[in-house]
Amino acid sequence: IARLIGSNGKHTVGWVYVWESSELSILWINKRDPVAFIDPPLCPERLAKAKATTPEDVIAFLTALLKHSP
Repeated sequence: IARLIGSNGKHTVGWVYVWESSELSILWINKRDPVAFIDPPLCPERLAKAKATTPEDVIAFLTALLKHSP
């Protein structure tokens, strides 16, 4: 549903997926590259729905990135 964009603003370093259960997960292409933002930003409703099934550390990571998304 979204790409994790690296610090250069162009390079995809990972993908955010949503499962039928509303769980969000991350597929890393290169976990060593720092993430600058999510494209497109996740809507607050999706994050709220995902909290019931997604690990807390993933929710915290994605929420922190949303503050930096264009």
